[in-house]
Amino acid sequence: MFEHIHRLARRLLPIRPLLVGLAACGLLTAGVGLFVFSGTEGNHVLMPAIILMLWAVTGLIFIDVFAELPRQPCASGDDWRGRWSTRLRQGLHWAFVLGFVALSLTVVDLSLHIVNAWLVDGSR
Repeated sequence: MFEHIHRLARRLLPIRPLLVGLAACGLLTAGVGLFVFSGTEGNHVLMPAIILMLWAVTGLIFIDVFAELPRQPCASGDDWRGRWSTRLRQGLHWAFVLGFVALSLTVVDLSLHIVNAWLVDGSR
């Protein structure tokens, strides 16, 4: 499973600058929507900007965390501290996988709530 995630992150590595730009654009647009517009006018700009920023940052986190994998432990080449350190790093990467899954599910839920609020607000 690590290899599949690693390959996907390596394939997405060229779009990392685009994701940084989208996150910055979302942050700038959210700031404009928050401070320049008043009332519901700002919500029409603010809510999509927040969703854009959330997904861009989630993509950046995925690429940055999973583009590099810890090396596989060698049974005879390393001493016990090297093997222990490698296994600890691999366990930490599994924790990162679980944390990223939780983060992604949270972003999906938050996006759905924001889109629902935005559509209800837009229909008024």
